[in-house]
Amino acid sequence: MWHREWLYRLRQTPPWHTFVLWTVVPSLLAGLSFYTKKGANPASQLALYEPIEVNTADSLILLALPGFTPYRVSRLLQTRRELGSLWDMEEVEILLDSALFHEVSSFLQVATDSLPAPLNLNQVDSAALVRAKLCRPNVARKVVRYRMRIGGYTTWSQLDSLWGLREIERYRLRKYTFLGRVSAPSYPRLNINQATAEELEKLPGIGMKTAERIVRYRSKLKYFVSLDQLREVWGLREENLRKALPYLWVGQPTQSPLSLRRSSVEELAAHPYISWRLARFLVRQREQWGSDAPIPPSVWQSWLPDSLCSKLIPYLQGE
Repeated sequence: MWHREWLYRLRQTPPWHTFVLWTVVPSLLAGLSFYTKKGANPASQLALYEPIEVNTADSLILLALPGFTPYRVSRLLQTRRELGSLWDMEEVEILLDSALFHEVSSFLQVATDSLPAPLNLNQVDSAALVRAKLCRPNVARKVVRYRMRIGGYTTWSQLDSLWGLREIERYRLRKYTFLGRVSAPSYPRLNINQATAEELEKLPGIGMKTAERIVRYRSKLKYFVSLDQLREVWGLREENLRKALPYLWVGQPTQSPLSLRRSSVEELAAHPYISWRLARFLVRQREQWGSDAPIPPSVWQSWLPDSLCSKLIPYLQGE
């Protein structure tokens, strides 16, 4: 057989030929394999192509970069979705760790569009911060509310103390805003029976959640008849209410009172001042009255408990 003849010739080969065959040739093959693997490195392959534009690259392209894990890619895409495009390579470094950034920075680029004009952080409102893409809406409200609480920012450390502020938002606020003169706030007087939650939120002492609670409580009452009823709103502290009271007034009711002749038990019990027991009692009294004529105030007011009579009179009618 041919292989036996080949082995016989190998035995007859001088020793130096054997050395070359079993040592030098495998070493050359190993070196060739090493350089082939080195050429397959993603970083080496990326150097042959155009740099990747961070603001337009999709998740598959970003995942092909060395060191880009699904978590880093999802965080970058979330930032693009919430704050718009990235503005410079420093923002890319903020989203990545420094070691990874220096490794892949030569393969990335950021196409910078028009940048926002510097804003006075002590005068700008939350809507302007969101329009400028400096931070998310909930963070913008925190920035403005905290400014009102402390009377204006004097140092950047006050801004850094805000909870929930991301590193890239802190970077943008520091770079594209300045701590200018604190403007004296001016607040309009609002009709508590017509003001929206957005309008109430701008008053001192009233935040976003409190403004929403005021509007929800007003819808249950149908209307306010006194500013003292704001003390019944859950979560509105007395010191905050005192700050807002000078800018509120009670206008005419926008809805009609509850009709004791036509309202059901469920409609009566939906009012904050009327319990289910009292609602059923009022319906029974109405049925016993029996007449189709309107119930005189002297009659239906006698049906009310003494403790609730003064509070319920503005919200009921006998027609």
